Amino acid sequence: MNIFEKKSSIRYSFIIFSFLISVILLLVTLFIFDVLSGPKWSSIIPGLLTGFVVALFQAGLSWYEIKKIDEFDELKIKKILPYRKDAIYYGDLISKSKSDIKVLGVTAQRFLDDFANQNVMAPEQEKVLLHALDRGVKVEILVADQEFLEENENKEKAKLAESKLSELSKKYTNLFEYHYYQHSPTHSIVIIDKECIVGPIFPKVNSKYTPAIHSQVDSTFAVHYVDYFNNEWTQCKELTKTQKV
Repeated sequence: MNIFEKKSSIRYSFIIFSFLISVILLLVTLFIFDVLSGPKWSSIIPGLLTGFVVALFQAGLSWYEIKKIDEFDELKIKKILPYRKDAIYYGDLISKSKSDIKVLGVTAQRFLDDFANQNVMAPEQEKVLLHALDRGVKVEILVADQEFLEENENKEKAKLAESKLSELSKKYTNLFEYHYYQHSPTHSIVIIDKECIVGPIFPKVNSKYTPAIHSQVDSTFAVHYVDYFNNEWTQCKELTKTQKV
């Protein structure tokens, strides 16, 4: 485990101000008690002291920004994405997946095109989901039933995605599973191991142009979305079983 990947529970503001104040107190002590004697130190220490006092003052002026960093750290937010069409960003997370990938979206057509391209001539970055399945990663996908899609473009995408979803579920039995939810799409959720990327879905707005927030699955922000996905998955899976009876 890489220790640098762990998020500290200590506030950034506390670390910054504690460091600056500690250094200032040390320099004041050295200056008052003349611990380091000589003309060289007598000029260096006052200069350092002045510099760190200025730094403390600047940190005070930046308190708002530092406080925001603390808030993001507490919520375990890693990044705010201005849009969701960055295939490289998602692809990197998928390529590192080890246990499970969960997706809730409108049709999943773009997701499959970007990461589950079964064309032998397709570039490797468009096959990362297939490679994940080959590693034994479990994939669960939830998409809207076509009856709840208003735009014709989404209906066409759903038809294209349906055959791909069916093909993958047959090829990767017990690893790839998908179901349809019975309501209009409202959320986009991508959960990859301990990573969670969520964003809104707006009517008549292509989802790839809407923003998203990347956080850890155990954050107070993401936990509601994770629960939402799990509840939807259970309901849709039971509905699928009922329909097959």
